[in-house]
Amino acid sequence: MAESHETVPHETVPRSNATRMLALGVGVVLIALIGLLAFGGNSEADSSSRLLGKRVPVVAGEAMLGGDFDIDHSRGRWVVINFFATWCPQCVAEHPDLIELDEWGKANNSLDVVAVVFDDSSTNIEAFFEQHGGDWPVMNDSQLSIDFQIRAVPETFLVDPDGVVVVHYTGGITAEQIKSVIQE
Repeated sequence: MAESHETVPHETVPRSNATRMLALGVGVVLIALIGLLAFGGNSEADSSSRLLGKRVPVVAGEAMLGGDFDIDHSRGRWVVINFFATWCPQCVAEHPDLIELDEWGKANNSLDVVAVVFDDSSTNIEAFFEQHGGDWPVMNDSQLSIDFQIRAVPETFLVDPDGVVVVHYTGGITAEQIKSVIQE
């Protein structure tokens, strides 16, 4: 007589709770790190820039949204030079503060704002300004990123009325940060 073998279906061994918790923990840590990198904390003055205390590099040429800009024509006023990109969350977050600074500077003829595009397209920039506002000069000159030694955006430089770089901010800025330096 032939022996009959009954086969029991193979059951998948369930993952242990420890393995699931470990995977969940790793996922949470990764999400937190990505968030920190994308939205990092407050901006801080960066004292390592070789430009601090020196004459600002030449910022001149045709602006993207019309007109020309020459930083030498801003002599006698403070200048905020903001390196940004539309794909940068901190750049988008600080944009209302740049609008506030621009309006404040125009109201008392004391400050000019200029933006410099960092690795972004003209189409994105034009759409961004149309949607979010702002009418200051926007320069699309990659040489400026080299001249200012930009590592990541946003980076902002504050230039005094004599054309000397006095503060370099890494990360997003606020209007109050800039105003407090100017009013000191």
